[in-house]
Amino acid sequence: MLTLHHLNDSRSQRILWLLEELGAPYEMVRYQRDPQTRLAPPELAKIHPLGKSPIIVDGDIKIAESAAIVDYLIRRYGKETASPR
Repeated sequence: MLTLHHLNDSRSQRILWLLEELGAPYEMVRYQRDPQTRLAPPELAKIHPLGKSPIIVDGDIKIAESAAIVDYLIRRYGKETASPR
């Protein structure tokens, strides 16, 4: 099962949208920013050393950069809609 580690007010919102559009099965773990500093909580660093969001975990694969995540999700869960050239 794919897991999205979602941080409020972050680029993980676009990953959540893409997962819904693809109809991919996923679970979400939510994190909240510190209200004073607006920093991500230290729990995210336990998932990935950068401690940033978004992060996805899909089996043994862990990705922590939104463009790389989008590319991975489309390749893994997208349906071919374009005709071959």
